[in-house]
Amino acid sequence: MVVLVVMISKYSPLVLGFMFVLFSAAGQAECKGQLTVGGKAIPLTNVSAHFEKGFFDESKNDTVVIFSDQPLTDAQTRDRFALSSQAEKGKLHFVQVVISAKGQIVNVSVGHDAFKFAPGGGSTEHKFTSKVMDAKTIAGKVFTAGPQKGPMSGPSYEYNIEFSAPIQPRR
Repeated sequence: MVVLVVMISKYSPLVLGFMFVLFSAAGQAECKGQLTVGGKAIPLTNVSAHFEKGFFDESKNDTVVIFSDQPLTDAQTRDRFALSSQAEKGKLHFVQVVISAKGQIVNVSVGHDAFKFAPGGGSTEHKFTSKVMDAKTIAGKVFTAGPQKGPMSGPSYEYNIEFSAPIQPRR
């Protein structure tokens, strides 16, 4: 707990307001965006991120970022099978992106019960614009460059999400 004593002056409200913003933003996960499947928008309000061994360069970390419509535990975010299973049952909707140390999306997975086969893989149609990408935090925007065809004649989908999240270490 941080306790601050501020002398009462005409600047106190300004100082207190600045400090509230500073302390409330530190380490907080924020997510604002949506996944649209078959024309129906699902708000994605939860985000989590963790490091995993780099796919193309094992000496570096890739960052796995998961956006969902339900809160997830750290264990759930690291279990791709469980995420997909929950999505197939209609209990969870998510977008998972894997971002390389160079800031490029190298893999995407979309979870929604409308898909017989979940969209996944890599494509230049999936974009990441970084605001912060360091050893502790990732922030920016992920989005598709327009609607994407769902696999096996499934519905089209797209996403557009702004976010900030602390990054959990590798396990």
